[in-house]
Amino acid sequence: MFFVLFLLCFGLTFGVEVFSKYMEREPDGTLVAKEEVEVYYENYYIRADKVIYNPQTKEVIAEGNVYVKSTDGRLEVKGSYAYIDLNKKVGYFLNAEGRFQRFYFKAEKAEMEGEIYIVEDGEITTCPPDRKEMVLCFSKARIDQRYVISENNSLRLFRVPFAYLPIFAYPVGERRSGLLPPTVGSNTYNTFIYQQPIYWAISKDKDATLTIDLRDKQAKGFSIEYRQAFFKEDDLQVKVSYYKEPTPPGKWWEGRDPTTFRENRYRIQMSLDLGSFKAGVDTISDPYFLEDTSLRARERTVPYLTTYATYKKDFERFLITFEAKHFYDTTSLNNKRTLQKLPEVAFYWKSQQLWGPIFFSLFSSYTNFYREEGLRGQRFTLFPELSIPKNLFGRVFYSSLVFENLYYFGLNQQGYRQTVSSLYFSESVPLVFDLQAGNIKFKNFLKVGYSFREKDFNNPRFDNRDQLNKTSQIDALWTGSMGYKDREFLNLYVSSAYNYLGKYTYEGITADRKLLPIRAIVSLKPFEGVSLTTDSLYDVEGGFPLRTSNSLSLGYKNTSLTLGYQTARNLLKQRITDQTSLSFGTSYGSAVFGLFLTRDNRIGKDLVRQASLDYRGACWSLGLLARDNYSGAIGRYIKELYLTFNLFDLQRLTAPLKR
Repeated sequence: MFFVLFLLCFGLTFGVEVFSKYMEREPDGTLVAKEEVEVYYENYYIRADKVIYNPQTKEVIAEGNVYVKSTDGRLEVKGSYAYIDLNKKVGYFLNAEGRFQRFYFKAEKAEMEGEIYIVEDGEITTCPPDRKEMVLCFSKARIDQRYVISENNSLRLFRVPFAYLPIFAYPVGERRSGLLPPTVGSNTYNTFIYQQPIYWAISKDKDATLTIDLRDKQAKGFSIEYRQAFFKEDDLQVKVSYYKEPTPPGKWWEGRDPTTFRENRYRIQMSLDLGSFKAGVDTISDPYFLEDTSLRARERTVPYLTTYATYKKDFERFLITFEAKHFYDTTSLNNKRTLQKLPEVAFYWKSQQLWGPIFFSLFSSYTNFYREEGLRGQRFTLFPELSIPKNLFGRVFYSSLVFENLYYFGLNQQGYRQTVSSLYFSESVPLVFDLQAGNIKFKNFLKVGYSFREKDFNNPRFDNRDQLNKTSQIDALWTGSMGYKDREFLNLYVSSAYNYLGKYTYEGITADRKLLPIRAIVSLKPFEGVSLTTDSLYDVEGGFPLRTSNSLSLGYKNTSLTLGYQTARNLLKQRITDQTSLSFGTSYGSAVFGLFLTRDNRIGKDLVRQASLDYRGACWSLGLLARDNYSGAIGRYIKELYLTFNLFDLQRLTAPLKR
């Protein structure tokens, strides 16, 4: 049998093309095509064993190994039988199996009505066809460009039913409104915790999330977060959280100051980024709000929240800045002694060549320091600086002379000097020298300097610019690295100073020492997956370490282990900090297991004990977290257990796009 290619093209009138091995036209004009039939019409491609096409009504009947695909790639359907009315854009498929956008479906019958699909007695999933680990079986589902809404649902994991849902709705596409995966848990104070986020895609450049937070004993509440893009992602974010605290206070208030109790509790957050202008708000109703409402351990221990407004304008020769900051001290009962900058205006004249080798720069600022209780007032600074780089003995020396002027006014306390004028002189010389022996390379940087200020001043001490202390010392800093071929395996940092005044102050204690503590940082990576870092501050004349921070990290394939040790002492050799930490993580297949432990050796207690297990399926994930936090206020552990699950990978919360 010879191959026959028959092309029926109705061209501009009908726009339908049919290709097949065999084709015949019946008396009524109906076209019957058999074997390797292909039909092209506008945005659709149809392939089948047999196709019957009526040019008058534009009705298509396809039989045997039917395959329909839209040219935009959003729709692919396979079935045993299909009927399509190309004029009305309606039709149906029998024994259908296919994909619509990122959803894969299978059904006894699937009807098409334009851009809407009605699927009966089927299943749907976002898992790839070769890994259908989780499917949703239903009696009927409606699929459009925005949502899938199904009825009488049986949710199955590895074909085992584990949940029945009368109705279920989930979004189609990347940014669609709908439910996000919830978090379920419990802790020492609550036998049941449930957080349900609801996402609202308002438009291309803005969206919002409402999170309902339910607890059977502690405060119940909600949070609303709004995001909008102006020039880039997340230019504006606003989040308001509100909780209703039960009265009288529960056990979680034991050991707390009762004056801090609030029945209506809140947190207000806002951030705005418009380039040169930035603003933000972060404030809470009481100092224990984060501890009681946040499920994240790190957020519970944030020491300060900042409300701010900043503006920066950079010109060719100078820079102008405006900054207003209000801090909320979460470790304070009433925040009355917290120092605020309301505001600070600064002017910086960039370094310019004045004459010959002499360069001139200037810093000036006005700051209003405010707090309800304690020292407050206003300050004006004027710091002109002359700097002279010069070449001596083949090296470049840098000399600097700063005229320090501080003026205070509006102070609410007496006994402070209100006008301070001083000179600060510094001289430094940097040295760079590299060595190489075969494939081993040594890179070194050494900086030696001298600084001098004549005397101390009894001026108010608001921030670092007020620290005009008598100075006369030689400083030295050395950084180095060692590598073999192109791999760097050793990094060093060492710094110290010789103080001609014969004393220094550390952590509020003054000691008679000429040699300041040596700071040494060593980072060693001898092999792939092995890293050792130590950071220490050693009092040479006292003969003991003031601070050490050591960590050892080991990694092999999918497993990692990190051990840490931190200790700190004051000049009286009293222990301030003594902690040991351990972090372990490993993965096997799709499962990830983690352990974390922090122990305070001074009190002999584990501050944090945490274990986590996460499993990442083909289109779903499950996370389990168990954590114990030691509370020093009540002298016992707060136990927590949380479960987070994600069905069909619905949590794809992308930021709003810029305009």
